[in-house]
Amino acid sequence: MSALSPSRTSARPRSAVLLGLAGVAAALLASTLVGTVAATLGADPDFAPLKPYVYLTFAAVGTIAGLIGWVVAARRARDSRRLLTVLVPVLTVLSLVPDVALLVLGFIPGSGPLEVVALMLMHPIAAASAVIAGSRIQPAR
Repeated sequence: MSALSPSRTSARPRSAVLLGLAGVAAALLASTLVGTVAATLGADPDFAPLKPYVYLTFAAVGTIAGLIGWVVAARRARDSRRLLTVLVPVLTVLSLVPDVALLVLGFIPGSGPLEVVALMLMHPIAAASAVIAGSRIQPAR
């Protein structure tokens, strides 16, 4: 009987929940930093997507979705490392499409380059938080 190395086994349920919560907390803290810096640099205070209740909700939901996607892919894919190496960057770039459209079209009042770039920075933050926590919960193989 051979023992699996700790890096190849998944986290226990309680540990997985704690790791997931830590990943979400990290995303929330980093997104708050981005929002605070944007406000300090003069972002429109009426720009709704940069209100904390909006971006924190999206950061939490995006990070949780990323965590779930990571764990499912890592558990089910034959070559999960290869799949996730492609999937994570592609989905992160695709998540920026609405922000690019917002930058070009300005369909939300108060959306200028500063506001939209702040929103765009929050996407890789959520992705990185999900990847870091997800890889601790269920390492890719």
